[in-house]
Amino acid sequence: MTTRFRLTPAVLIAAAVSITMAGGSMPANAAQSNQALLNRIQAMEQKLQGMEGMKQELQLLKEQLAKSQQTAKEQISTLQKKVAANQKTAQSATKEAFSESTRDIKWHLAGSGTVNFTSSNAAGAHDSFVGGTFAPIFLATYKDLLIFEGHPEISSQSDGSTKVELELANLSLNAADWLTLTVGKFVSPIGDFQQHLHPSWINKLPDRAAGFNEDGGNIALGEVGIMARGAFPVGSMIVDYAVFVGNGPRLSDEPEEGVLLEGFGGGDNNGNKAVGGRIGIRPLPYVSIGFSAMGSKVAGVEGSSGAVSTGSYNLEDIDAAFTKGNWDIRGEYVRAHVDSFNSAFDPAEPTVMIDATTWHSWYVQAAYRLAGIANSEILGNFEPVFRYSTQSVHGFAPFGAGAEDRWTVGLNYWFAPSLVFKMAYENRDFKNEPTADVFRAQFAFGF
Repeated sequence: MTTRFRLTPAVLIAAAVSITMAGGSMPANAAQSNQALLNRIQAMEQKLQGMEGMKQELQLLKEQLAKSQQTAKEQISTLQKKVAANQKTAQSATKEAFSESTRDIKWHLAGSGTVNFTSSNAAGAHDSFVGGTFAPIFLATYKDLLIFEGHPEISSQSDGSTKVELELANLSLNAADWLTLTVGKFVSPIGDFQQHLHPSWINKLPDRAAGFNEDGGNIALGEVGIMARGAFPVGSMIVDYAVFVGNGPRLSDEPEEGVLLEGFGGGDNNGNKAVGGRIGIRPLPYVSIGFSAMGSKVAGVEGSSGAVSTGSYNLEDIDAAFTKGNWDIRGEYVRAHVDSFNSAFDPAEPTVMIDATTWHSWYVQAAYRLAGIANSEILGNFEPVFRYSTQSVHGFAPFGAGAEDRWTVGLNYWFAPSLVFKMAYENRDFKNEPTADVFRAQFAFGF
């Protein structure tokens, strides 16, 4: 084995001293000086040994720190991978939970907005921009089983106030392919106009037909109750049906408005329910014919004096439509009758005898889209419309205030399938008032 020596300063000095001493005796002062030097060398050696220990300890600490840092990096990397995996899992779960294909509850906002202008030569009438009407429809479904429909109507009034009415609020259960059960407040299935044409962007003219208006007409607008409806094939034809039971009509507190069929949800004011329905036949895809009927009773209103009674109310309706290509031709006839009964119009007034009264209302309408004869895209968006409508009332005189014959000619421009600008001129020949000429314009947007 070979032994290696480290030539440190102490070793060299010690060697020098040994050589000197080997050459002869040394003076006393030299010996003392050498001893002092040796002591210093020994002290330096001790310090060097201490420094070596510190170096080793420092190196050990560095190694431990490096090892701890590596461990921390590995732990951080592991945590980051776990977080990334959890985020990916959460995102996948969220996407699955809210995807259109797997979500059980879905909802949709539809409706319409309308702005009108009216000019008339009737006494007391003024050219007016009639405030906008906003009619949202909220639809929510649960799977393919249940549908909720909510339809308020918000409109501005002549006195600057805002009117909010609940038009519809119902739940429909899809019981079978040919059967849907509806409960709540729904559009009356009587006839065709109220069911399919009354929204402003669908109606071909800016106003409703005579006798088909919402105040003082004689058509069924809405009902509160339960309805069953559906459709099924019969040979090459399609037959649709609807039957309902509801609270029925009420007498208006305004005599000229007669009997109202709006759908009263606050409760029935008599012990009788309205029962009715419609059956429709579609012998061809573009031809439909419908027959409707309803039977109910109208309760009299308690007055300050006099007896109160109830009158039977019956309604029959026939509708037909031809919709092929650019043609849209429709017509509907309504007959309503109420037997005589005793009632007050104001609880502070005595009751009166309301004579048996019969209403007759009908209209015919034709519209043609010029796209059928014009190659121009702009010209093809125009649609001329003609409608004749009438309402007659026989019986209780105050009920006949709205009786009239009405001729209407209009021109529509369709910017889009649900965005239309309408202009119309109408001649209104009232039975109990002077004749009036009216110009109407309307922007209507359905969404």
